[in-house]
Amino acid sequence: MSRLWFAVVVGWLFLLVGCSEQTQHGEASDAKQTLVGEAFYRERILLPPGAHLHLSLEDVSKMDVPSTVLATSTQPLTGAPPYAISLDYSAEDIDSRMQYSLRATIMLDGKLLFTSMERLDPFKQPEDAIVIQLNRVDSTKDQQQAAQPSEADSGLAVVSVNPLAELTNTYWKLVSLNGANVVMAEGQEREAFLQLRNDDNSARGFAGCNRFTGSYTVNGNDLSFGPLAATRKACLAGMETEAKFLQVLDGAAYFSIHEETLILLSERKKPVARFIAVYFD
Repeated sequence: MSRLWFAVVVGWLFLLVGCSEQTQHGEASDAKQTLVGEAFYRERILLPPGAHLHLSLEDVSKMDVPSTVLATSTQPLTGAPPYAISLDYSAEDIDSRMQYSLRATIMLDGKLLFTSMERLDPFKQPEDAIVIQLNRVDSTKDQQQAAQPSEADSGLAVVSVNPLAELTNTYWKLVSLNGANVVMAEGQEREAFLQLRNDDNSARGFAGCNRFTGSYTVNGNDLSFGPLAATRKACLAGMETEAKFLQVLDGAAYFSIHEETLILLSERKKPVARFIAVYFD
């Protein structure tokens, strides 16, 4: 009788352990999810042998700091687009209150050939098919412009690409307005610049002749300026830049940071001003 009782107990223990392992395996399986879709580019060209597609799922909820990479994948590419894509991630990393971006690039021997330009959050409308459009990158200049949306508003969010400088508490030197380079005029007091403080949400800078101060509002990559007050000095140099600069700030709606370059964009998501970060010893 005792042997029979021992066998029954051992049997129940094996059954409990098996159920526990199955539950644990089941939970692990449920936590792992896969994003599937396709990526394409419009150019009628074939990729050289050795090209790879890189995918990354990033948490872009925090402002003014680099995004957090949650998952990545790399796959070799052959033939013509579209290319089927898949990316495994952990469901435990996803919070419905946060914002995410699925990015794609095509690389060859360490060189960037194509990149996605707009933020795609695969969790906003999960029932929609994931389709990523890639844009060709031919040079370093094009890589900087890849972070800028087209002139027409696509309805998708603006996103920063590999930001190495923070939007706030950085000295941003103005280098171009509406595509035209900004050069200090002879006799101009100092270069035009912009600074945003995060302690009191104040904006300040020099427009070309006068100093200006005011407020700003930022939400993700949305950026707008409140009324800006400027000193009333008249100058022989810098007034033309000043008028255009203040007009651009008044109409700014978005920003994008690519490495150490800040781009301001209009409501139609057209780039209207470009700045570079300057550091002082």
